[in-house]
Amino acid sequence: MSLSNFVAIRYLKSNRENRFFSWITVLSVSGLAIGVAALIVVLSVINGFEEELRKRFLHANAHIMAYRYPAGLSDPDRWAEVILKDFPKDVKGVSPFVHYETMAKKGTIMRAVLVRGISPDAREKVQSLEGLIKPFSALKILQNEVDLRRNGKPAPEIPSIILGSGLRRILDVDIGSNLKLITPTENRYSDTKTFKVVGIYDSGLKHYDNRLIAMSLPAAGDLFSMGDLVTGLEIGLRDAGRSGLVAKSMDEKYNLSFREWQTYNRPLFEAMERERLVISLIVAMVVVVAGFNILTTIFVSVSQKQKDISILKSIGATNQLILKIFLTQGIIIGVLGGTIGALLALLISGVLERYQFIELPDPYFLQSLPVDYNYLTYTGVCGAAIMICIVASLYPAVIASKVTPTEGFRGTGQAL
Repeated sequence: MSLSNFVAIRYLKSNRENRFFSWITVLSVSGLAIGVAALIVVLSVINGFEEELRKRFLHANAHIMAYRYPAGLSDPDRWAEVILKDFPKDVKGVSPFVHYETMAKKGTIMRAVLVRGISPDAREKVQSLEGLIKPFSALKILQNEVDLRRNGKPAPEIPSIILGSGLRRILDVDIGSNLKLITPTENRYSDTKTFKVVGIYDSGLKHYDNRLIAMSLPAAGDLFSMGDLVTGLEIGLRDAGRSGLVAKSMDEKYNLSFREWQTYNRPLFEAMERERLVISLIVAMVVVVAGFNILTTIFVSVSQKQKDISILKSIGATNQLILKIFLTQGIIIGVLGGTIGALLALLISGVLERYQFIELPDPYFLQSLPVDYNYLTYTGVCGAAIMICIVASLYPAVIASKVTPTEGFRGTGQAL
């Protein structure tokens, strides 16, 4: 251990004559640790929230949507072949879909719903629904209806549907129950059609789970009298990060409208970016306040150790050595506070993730707070805390280095 490190550690400890300084050191380290932990937890929750939303949006939505509004898209199979042929390196699957809003009715309960007609086998190539549908075999029932239509056979008298988990609770229905959907017509009074619930859709996103009803593509076309038309195509990519570039190329090549997944909820993610910045700045003030505590701690250390500094100067210690001693004090406090704060943040994050006692209200998409354990967040915050400690200790360290060999003995050192 070098002389500067040894002396710096000794100065941070208490002695028999003065226990007060050790308490100042403990409080300074504790204040820094609390600030570091608070900032890491806040950033971890915000990053986790954004990452979880991105993952669930990608799981529930295609990377690119192609559509022709409001006329609809005819001959979707031909369009799928063309897109797969033109973009073989990027596109892994294309699936037609019908997208329409209507009302669901169960007894006296009426609820606005979003109907999505799909072809399950084709949809699996775009984006797997595994883990979202319970039971997963419900998709086979919908695919059977698609196959019956392709083979020219009559569809079931009561088509099947998959219901969002939140919508199921709102309408108080379960698998095997029947549900009526209103058929939009030009008449004043609309007709209703009966469907059988065969599965539950649970994405963890309230926005979808409280509204979505999935059914086979033929059943949706019949419900909304669309014939062979579809709303558009869902396009799955091998690399979701290239969706913007691929969508732009498709828009230039085809006479269709394209929308990539990043634009589905762009205002939400932009708002989260602003919130992250504002909240981080507010919480970072705790670390800054801790930096002022460290400044005070080093000042007290310099004030109490002026005699020791004079002795060190008299036996040959240079200004650089004295400067290094007190800078080392700031680094030690920063490392201790940052390490303890990081461990405390890990503990708090683990409790939040394990017990999930904070339930988010309806305006939020998720039901509980997700946590992102990103090492860059931990190292970045700890590194910033150490830098604040170094800056805070710089001025008192410079003052200490200017103490002359005689000032400490006379008690005439610079007033702090």
